[in-house]
Amino acid sequence: MTSKTELAVDKFLEQTDSEVASFFEACVHCGMCAEACQFHLSTGDPKYTPIYKLRPMERAYKREKAPFSRLKKMLGLAPKPVTEKELIEWAPLVYDGCNMCKRCTLVCPMGIDIAGTIRKMRAGYAAAGLAPEEL
Repeated sequence: MTSKTELAVDKFLEQTDSEVASFFEACVHCGMCAEACQFHLSTGDPKYTPIYKLRPMERAYKREKAPFSRLKKMLGLAPKPVTEKELIEWAPLVYDGCNMCKRCTLVCPMGIDIAGTIRKMRAGYAAAGLAPEEL
């Protein structure tokens, strides 16, 4: 039987096409997306930084699909696997902490479509049955 985590990670990897992979590689962590995000601005909490909301999907990519990921795993340098507990902890950031307004995408100097990638991450949550019941 496949776990929820495996279902989510498989969907994350399926959704991580060359465009999304380039987004994960291009982020320079400048913080401009945070300054555009209404959730970050209203709370001041760093966890509401838009690119941070994508961390589980990014970790899955860096562990399984990124350049040299196999070698990094062999050497023990790959990021740790995503856990179900982390996915559950991240769900409020992915669903309640983003209304897909795309302000973060508009200000990103690297052209990263953060909101579009959040949508793809939500597909992973839905595939694993971790999306909010109301949806």
